[in-house]
Amino acid sequence: MKRPALKSRQHGVALLGLVFVLVTIVLGTFLSAWNNRQAIDSRERATYAAIQQAKDALIGYAAAYSGTPGRLPCPENVASIGTQLEGQAQGSCSTAASRIGRFPWRTLKTGKLIDGDGSPLWYALSPGFSPPTVAINSNTAGQLSVDNVPNAAVAIIIAPGPPLAGQQRNEPTASNPPQASDYLDLTNPAGIFVSSGPSATFNDRILAITHAELFSAVSRIVLAEVMGLDDQAPGLPVRGLRRYFTENSSFPWASNPGSGSQVANLVSGKLPYNDLNYLGNSTWLNTNGWLSLVGYTRISANKAQIQLGTTTMTVFPCTTLPCP
Repeated sequence: MKRPALKSRQHGVALLGLVFVLVTIVLGTFLSAWNNRQAIDSRERATYAAIQQAKDALIGYAAAYSGTPGRLPCPENVASIGTQLEGQAQGSCSTAASRIGRFPWRTLKTGKLIDGDGSPLWYALSPGFSPPTVAINSNTAGQLSVDNVPNAAVAIIIAPGPPLAGQQRNEPTASNPPQASDYLDLTNPAGIFVSSGPSATFNDRILAITHAELFSAVSRIVLAEVMGLDDQAPGLPVRGLRRYFTENSSFPWASNPGSGSQVANLVSGKLPYNDLNYLGNSTWLNTNGWLSLVGYTRISANKAQIQLGTTTMTVFPCTTLPCP
């Protein structure tokens, strides 16, 4: 009479064991998928941190470029690969092919930047922003298209990700430099940039620098020069609105567009640059065509406002250092 109970208990133990095995398998599968997801997310975070650092470095470089603010470096000089100068930018890049290459990390002093899969970053540059360009101002258009949107970017940073089918990535050298088609996907090697595609044929991650982003930084440099630099001795500014105030005890009136000469009692208009000692000194503001682009408002005899795009700056006289 006791045997059926024993057999029932044996069946219960077996069933419990089966449930344990199934739970273990499901849990193992879940943990494996979770770990894979965590690894993918970690690589993605590393990739986006790298391309964002590259973007910030490029904008900073452009804003600080002496003589031609807005200028960006060319991609890496392939002759530097494998040498102590690896990561140095080309001196000029006047052709479409020369404006796509590896990120010039040494020129930008970032250290070598790689994506989450260990691949060095790539970089594409619009015409008009690179050596040997002579003049750059906020009317200079970014000519790179992204996802069929024309003039979407002045530069693009690209993380190539792991190689896809057909891509050969041998260790590059100066004599055997990396080819864009082995790192960039779909139409990106040809300079027709896309940000997405089928997973079997596309894994690039791209980050664009827009015209607005670049010139938001550059405009502050331009307006500071129009105002008169803070490191000039008080009472002795060489150029700009502060110089005019020192000599005339008031700020000038505004000018009409295209004139450059102040019009008595005109409060708001364009910068009266003919009166600010720029043309005779051939400063970069003049040679790059910035002066006619600056908006100007004479708020009072000792207060003015200058504007370039969406960036504005209020100007006061500089009688003591640091200037207000």
